[in-house]
Amino acid sequence: MSRRPPSPRRPTQANGQIAVTGGIAEGKSTILEILSGLGVAVASADLIAAEVLERPHVRARIAGQVRLSKDFSRADLRAAMQESSAARRAVNATLHPLVLEMIARSGAQAIEVPLLCEACLTDAFSYVWVVTCGPEEQLRRLKARLGSESEAVSALAWQLPTRAKLPFADAIVRTNCERADVHSHVTGLAGAFCLV
Repeated sequence: MSRRPPSPRRPTQANGQIAVTGGIAEGKSTILEILSGLGVAVASADLIAAEVLERPHVRARIAGQVRLSKDFSRADLRAAMQESSAARRAVNATLHPLVLEMIARSGAQAIEVPLLCEACLTDAFSYVWVVTCGPEEQLRRLKARLGSESEAVSALAWQLPTRAKLPFADAIVRTNCERADVHSHVTGLAGAFCLV
């Protein structure tokens, strides 16, 4: 007997794609790794955006929007976007349609989209999985990754708190437990959403 995935809650072209989102250091990449191991086609919006950003005409347009030289680095662009909401909106308006087009053509079933809610892109996907480990564990992981609490707090300020993303979730994946439990939960979700 085949199982049907839940009906999409969003007004979408019903592409069946799942956006995997959540805060920094909460385990999104781990979830994609598990899905890939199950044979699910996965992609990363960040990697696709980096590829799009290498196109000369895209770089030229963005450089003009944020007043940077055409050989700007990702760090330069990130700093410019943090300083100006107008720059952030302009860059997003340029990049998002191109990234979404590549995601649609990628054939990926599950896509890691860290800033899904911040960029108002939930309607571009049929389903949303929110990955969370809780704020205390997130801060602990981020401090270990970045080396200091001040850097961790600064990184967290760039994103919505994960609790603000939970209302968009068709599924919530908690990663503050044993890896075997996370694997079992993701495997069950992959079956429920007809990914495997």
